[in-house]
Amino acid sequence: MSHNNFSGEFPQDFINLSSLVHLDLQHNNISGNIPSFISRLSSSLEVLSLRNNSLKGSIPEGISNLTSLKVLDLSENNLVGYLPSSLGNLTAMIESPEGSCLPLVCYMARVNIELQDLAVNWKKSKQGLVNRNLYLYTLLDFSKNKLLGEIPASLGNLKSLKLLNLSNNDFSGLIPQSFGNLEKLEGLDLSHNNLSGEIPKTLSKINVLNTLDLSNNKLTGRIPQSPQLDRLNNPNIYANNNGICGMQIQVPCSSTETEPPEEEDEEKNEEETMFSWKAAFIGCSCGFLTAVAYRIGYSNL
Repeated sequence: MSHNNFSGEFPQDFINLSSLVHLDLQHNNISGNIPSFISRLSSSLEVLSLRNNSLKGSIPEGISNLTSLKVLDLSENNLVGYLPSSLGNLTAMIESPEGSCLPLVCYMARVNIELQDLAVNWKKSKQGLVNRNLYLYTLLDFSKNKLLGEIPASLGNLKSLKLLNLSNNDFSGLIPQSFGNLEKLEGLDLSHNNLSGEIPKTLSKINVLNTLDLSNNKLTGRIPQSPQLDRLNNPNIYANNNGICGMQIQVPCSSTETEPPEEEDEEKNEEETMFSWKAAFIGCSCGFLTAVAYRIGYSNL
């Protein structure tokens, strides 16, 4: 039902479709608020796209009741207000078996019908994605609205999320540290907002991140380093911020922005003046634990 001239408000009759799995109403002229009864849509609903309509008002908290939802696209509307923290409870985006796909979309894939426009039609989204089977992606897209406030840290609960687009809104505050928990995230677009502070070091834990855009914000400080982030060295990713620096964009950081040195082992200083078996034991233990911590940390990158 996409790309038609449907107008008027979101039809309440949809709640009677108890087996509805895929609802694609993008590129129409549906107006009014997203109704609260949207939470009563089919419990089997996996795809909901209302992109490029004339929807206004806020995103209802109850949308998180759609526990089977794997693709939610509300981009290119006139939505306002805050992003509900309850979105972090979208069950199907928290745990999803690797390699699974949406039943209806899998069928469509078998007959060579792709949902490219639905699932990944956002800036740079097709560049460098690990999995070319687009129907496997879990997606949240709220771009090109008028949403504001801080980005909910609860989005970090969505460990199966692969694409997150919050660009072209008015989000402020810090990028949540919890985003480091999005271990399957391949695409992240936070560009054209009012985000401030430093890029969280936790992003370095996402070792499948292939598409990133943090441009046109108010971010400062050093870009975190990791094998994956170091590959994302296009300066446009970080353009038009307050003071981003780092080796990825070949902009040196000042002395005040350098990484803080690791704290020296107190036992090391003590050993310079007095050596004892106790000090030696503590030093060896600390060294062993440091080595273990390093190996664990490195393996998680």
